[in-house]
Amino acid sequence: MIDNSQPLADLHDIVAAPAAHWWPLAPAWYLLALLVLAVLISSAVVAWRWHQRRVIRNAALRALRLPLADMNAITLILKQACLGYFDADRIAALTGPGWFSFLAQQLPRQSAANQRDALLLLAQQAYQQHAEASSAEYQQLARYWLRHALPPRSTGHD
Repeated sequence: MIDNSQPLADLHDIVAAPAAHWWPLAPAWYLLALLVLAVLISSAVVAWRWHQRRVIRNAALRALRLPLADMNAITLILKQACLGYFDADRIAALTGPGWFSFLAQQLPRQSAANQRDALLLLAQQAYQQHAEASSAEYQQLARYWLRHALPPRSTGHD
């Protein structure tokens, strides 16, 4: 005969499960951590390359902060900057109207047409007597050119 008068006497004590630990993580967390790490590393590499491609341009812009009365000094600064981005043989051979034409060709298409026209006009005025006024304009155009044409949009050297 079964005694049903005390049914709770047959029960055992409740044992609590141990607390869940945060380590080891679920596999999805490892994948997320790897993805975040890959994004951080790749963005750091892209930022470093972006900075390195602009070092030469920024040095030329710093050199153009000082007022230069000589158009040859401005051309020298521009050519030194171009040597960092273009083929040295191509840049070294450019003089006179060919140089100004090269500068005009490197400006982006969305650039104002008057900037190109001003460069070509400077090519005509470069060897005239009133070169001091042209020099100040050339220096202003050189700053504009450095900001908008360097580094070139294409990858590598031309």
